[in-house]
Amino acid sequence: MKELAGWHDWIAHRDLLPVVSISGGKDSTATLLALREAGIEDVVYVFADTGWEAQQTYDYLDELEHRLGVTIERVGVEGGMVARAKYRNGFPARMQRWCTRELKLEPLKEFHEWIAADRDAETVSVTGVRAGESTKRATFPAWDDDETWDGYVWRPILHWTVEDVLAIHHRHGVPINPLYHAGFERVGCWPCIFSAKDEVRLFAEFAPERVEEIAELERYLTDARRRASEEQPGRYAHPQATFFHTRGPGGKGKPMPINEVVKWARTLRGGRQLPMFDQPPAGGCFRWGLCEAPPSVLEEDDDD
Repeated sequence: MKELAGWHDWIAHRDLLPVVSISGGKDSTATLLALREAGIEDVVYVFADTGWEAQQTYDYLDELEHRLGVTIERVGVEGGMVARAKYRNGFPARMQRWCTRELKLEPLKEFHEWIAADRDAETVSVTGVRAGESTKRATFPAWDDDETWDGYVWRPILHWTVEDVLAIHHRHGVPINPLYHAGFERVGCWPCIFSAKDEVRLFAEFAPERVEEIAELERYLTDARRRASEEQPGRYAHPQATFFHTRGPGGKGKPMPINEVVKWARTLRGGRQLPMFDQPPAGGCFRWGLCEAPPSVLEEDDDD
C-alpha cells in the first residue's frame, strides 16, 4: 500500500470524521480507495454538483456507488452554474472565480456543518490534491488547520504520482472516468473557464449540445447586460458576455463568443492554418499512456 501523507497527523486526530470530497476525477477516487486500504471505515463521501458537469461524470458517480457499495451525498446550489450566471449577468472569470466559491466551497462547508451536528463529531475535509498537479499545490501541507476553510484539511495522496493513482484503481478493479479515455485532462466543470485550446477543440467535438447551450446563454446574458447598461451607463467593462475571456487570436482580455473560440481551437499555428488531418487528443490517457483500466460496469451491463 502506498504511504499516505499526513498519516501521523491523522492518528493524532482519529476522533475526527473524515468527509471525502468526490469529484468524479481520478484523484478523488484514488483518495476514497486509499482510505479503504488504510482501514479507515467510518467515512462520509460528498459530491459538490455545480450543475455544469458532463453526463459521463454523473454516471460515473452512480457506478462508484454500485461497485463499492457506498453512498455519495450530493450538494449544490439550486440551478447551479446557469442560475448563478443569470443572477450575475455574466460568467466566472480569472479575476472573479466565483464558481469555485459559490458552487463548491460554500455548499461543501454547509454540508460539513450539517454532518458535524448530525453525527456530533468534528469533521476533517479530505481531498485528492496532489503536489504534482501544479507548483501552487506543491506548497500545500498534507495536514492543515486551515483558517480559510475554518477547519481541518487532509491531503493523503499529496505525494502520489499519476502512476500511483492509476495503480490503486487497478488494485480495486475500479475504472477511471471514461472522459479520460476520450482525451480529457479534467472532468469537473464541463467545460472549465481555464480550458486549454486542445481541450476546447475536443470538448466541441464531444459535446456540441453544450456548445450551443453556452452560445444561447451568452446571447441571454449579453442582452441582460445591455438592458442593465441602459439604466446604468458604464455598468459593464465588456457589454458582451462570453464564457471564455482570454482565448483566441484577438488578444488577452478580448471577449470571444464560444463559436469563435471553437473555430480557433480547431486551427494550427496560432489560428492561421486548418489541420490536414484530424488531430488526436493530447490529454488524459493519451498523455499518460497508462490507462488500461478495468472495464466499466456499465459496459458489462451492456453485454448482458
